[in-house]
Amino acid sequence: MEDQEAQDGFLTLDKDNSHYISQVLRMKEGEELIVVLGGGVEALCEVNELSKDSVMLKIKDTYTSVSEPAFRITLYQSVSKGERMELTIQKCVELGVTKIVPVFSSRCVVRPDEPKKQKSKTDRWQKIALEAARQSGRGIIPEVTEPVAFREAVKAAGESADIVLFPWEEEHGLTLKEALAQVNKDDISEVAVFIGPEGGFEEGEAEIARENGARPVTLGKRILRTETAGPAVLAMLLYQFEL
Repeated sequence: MEDQEAQDGFLTLDKDNSHYISQVLRMKEGEELIVVLGGGVEALCEVNELSKDSVMLKIKDTYTSVSEPAFRITLYQSVSKGERMELTIQKCVELGVTKIVPVFSSRCVVRPDEPKKQKSKTDRWQKIALEAARQSGRGIIPEVTEPVAFREAVKAAGESADIVLFPWEEEHGLTLKEALAQVNKDDISEVAVFIGPEGGFEEGEAEIARENGARPVTLGKRILRTETAGPAVLAMLLYQFEL
């Protein structure tokens, strides 16, 4: 959990995190836990005061998390239906993603909601990311942003990432393995990954991606489902650069 109030060696948790500690984990005063302070910093804490809606922790030690990749990974995931999107978020957080940007590309079956309904959906996606981060021992809580249009997404990726990977079923030349072999991991601070919707990316979208510096790559001889492709690419990235 990332917390907002840290003063004089103590943390005061918000209502939701206090409820999680006291009612879900059922912790008692004197027990220890790890708290994510943000920026990859963790704190070893002891429960100092505890009630249903309020928990105060005493900070015993702080240190840099060792569970985070050496580079940031931003996943630009085309919005998919219900459980598919939720599964993608959960598994990609477990595999080390830093930020997830939902994208509305041309062939998305799901279309933009009115703002209030979309905010509720995004809040749910963020909660899924939080739970996956807790379960997998992440040193950060990956951010799930509000959805953006495809053109906006490729422009942002091209401006911020050192390498932009664009897995596309119509690419038959450059493999992901070959693209990664061309990169020195010490020169990378951020990798962007684009994943298409159930119907894949259109040829025009691939051209727009190229114009913004993206590298279309193939993931192999089989076409992966949208909820499989993201975790597969992240696993390949971590195998290449971390293990």
